[in-house]
Amino acid sequence: MAVTLHRAPVSEIPPVVLYRILWLRVSVFVVEQEAAYPEVDGRDIEAGAELMWAEDASGDVLATLRLLREPQNTRIGRVATAAAARGRGLAADLMRAAIEALDVEAPGIPILLDAQAHLADWYGRFGFVVAGEPFAEDGIAHVPMRRTHLVTERLVLREWTRSADDRAFLFDVYRRPEVRRHIGDGRTMTDAAEVDALLDRWSTRSDGVLGVRAVTTSDGRRSGVLLLTPIPWSAGVGAGRSEDVEIGWHFHPDAWGNGFATEAAAAVLALAHAGGIRRVVAVTHPDNSASQAVAQRIGMRRVGETDDYYDTTCALFVSELPS
Repeated sequence: MAVTLHRAPVSEIPPVVLYRILWLRVSVFVVEQEAAYPEVDGRDIEAGAELMWAEDASGDVLATLRLLREPQNTRIGRVATAAAARGRGLAADLMRAAIEALDVEAPGIPILLDAQAHLADWYGRFGFVVAGEPFAEDGIAHVPMRRTHLVTERLVLREWTRSADDRAFLFDVYRRPEVRRHIGDGRTMTDAAEVDALLDRWSTRSDGVLGVRAVTTSDGRRSGVLLLTPIPWSAGVGAGRSEDVEIGWHFHPDAWGNGFATEAAAAVLALAHAGGIRRVVAVTHPDNSASQAVAQRIGMRRVGETDDYYDTTCALFVSELPS
């Protein structure tokens, strides 16, 4: 029997169809999972909220999910499939359709979800990564997950995963003296296990459009790292001052000379400003002329040298929206 996918706000869903969607959600989340909680939680009628569902020719609702638009991100939730319809890939079809719609509507804006822990790998198939500590909700183990996807002419910027390939690439980047010589104290990685600690730190810096993205070519080849994160003040400098946001880039030597850093950084800088971040800074080692050229190519203004960040002297570049 043919199945069709639909998307609409609650106010535009026929009453009988809405009843069937809510019946399915209650059947799965309250009855089947034995969780006594307010399934109809008020969020279905928030501004920008939409429901998606898979419906057969007889009008039965076989699977559903919910889209929410939040201030700094979008969110997918209430993913459910009727017991009799499982194993047909309907939830996956809805997930792909939801992600495609959100990527078109808000490119580069994170999509969040709270996954039941045993389903984290399933959501990982769609590009979601664990982005926080596990928690229990109504006695069921959950993990927060996050997906970002920003496409340029030649590149795709996404979340870093814990896959062996991502981890191996990061170790290969940060073990190289030619990469590390202008980053921090210049120390190179010597143990692949250090990558896990790095990924842990990066996961705590993701908030709205902020975060650390993997840069790949359109055919999936990993090229580098693009950072958009709060920048630490030097000792005694930041008292009473709001945090600045830093943009930075670390690329594998095999990707140098292709303009990838410029292309990726320009896209993320535009995303930052579109997301309401008025001031973005880039800091480089004073001798790092290559990174300074990238900053200038993406339209950042060279200010001079500063000791305001990282307890060291840096060349400072600023991109600031007019007041």
